[in-house]
Amino acid sequence: MKSLSELRILFEANGVPTYRANQVYNAVYKEGKTDFSQITVLPLNLRTEIQNNIKLFSVNELYKPESKNKDTQKVLFELTDGEKIEAVLMRFKDGRNSVCVSCQVGCPMNCAFCATGKSGYKRNLNYEEITDQALYFQQILIKEGTRIDHIVFMGMGEPMLNYEEILKAIKIFNDPAAFNIGFRHLTVSTSGIIPGIKKLITDAPQVNLAISLHAPNDKLRKKLMPVAETYPLEELMKICREYTEKTHRRITYEYVMLNKINDSDELAGELATLLRGQLCHVNLIPFNETNISGMKTSLKNRIDSFAKILEINNIPVTIRVSLGKDIQAACGQLAGNHKAK
Repeated sequence: MKSLSELRILFEANGVPTYRANQVYNAVYKEGKTDFSQITVLPLNLRTEIQNNIKLFSVNELYKPESKNKDTQKVLFELTDGEKIEAVLMRFKDGRNSVCVSCQVGCPMNCAFCATGKSGYKRNLNYEEITDQALYFQQILIKEGTRIDHIVFMGMGEPMLNYEEILKAIKIFNDPAAFNIGFRHLTVSTSGIIPGIKKLITDAPQVNLAISLHAPNDKLRKKLMPVAETYPLEELMKICREYTEKTHRRITYEYVMLNKINDSDELAGELATLLRGQLCHVNLIPFNETNISGMKTSLKNRIDSFAKILEINNIPVTIRVSLGKDIQAACGQLAGNHKAK
């Protein structure tokens, strides 16, 4: 769906009063209308004209598996050029409805443990393709009497390599006429693209920042994440400190737990030293195993020991409870290679 400002411009250029654009937005985003023909507040001829000339969705559902306990839905979307992406709706026990959106077709980062990176990179998504993933779920939730309240840019792709479209999407997610989600309920996750983090400090300082860290030293990080060759930890930590100093926002460091690779007590100590004094939180993620990487998740006692060392060193830490593992919708599992059923 186009932004409200673009829709107004389009309407005005075609001699349609701009208030009609507001009516369309209200019908789609607040009432959950899934087709322009359903917007009966518009004259019939205008409905027909819009239906024939504007696409409500830039994504089309191909496949929608749901987890056994109904807390997670994953959707494989086809784009207008035939490319495919995935998005996930997570329903938490505390009532939150969070949507994980993709920002690229595939991913160029090629992290050793991630399924998406192994599928290669095709192209960036535009802002409509990003926000339409969430709009699809929003309309489902409206029918249930609820709404999306959190958006995380943690799906397929590296958000900071599609920065301008991400920023446009953030504005639509925050727009009271559209999703009306507060900036502090939006999270952008990056593997450590420093120029993008610098821009975010200025452009969207209230948006949450998550850093995919996964190793406390450059030697190991380079083995897991090629991005470390370009942006070493010293430079990454410098911009992260600048982020917290200027925004007063806590950074979440994501750390996937890989058996006998990055889960030793020694590395936990290194991580504590690296983050000491920062306004931060560490999210330990039990690895969601795929057939692609051959890596295994850390044993529970290893994860618990790792977390304990961080706690002793006054580093806030939690162990993530992953949703959607039974439908390959958990962190690191999105690959966009399913066949539509």
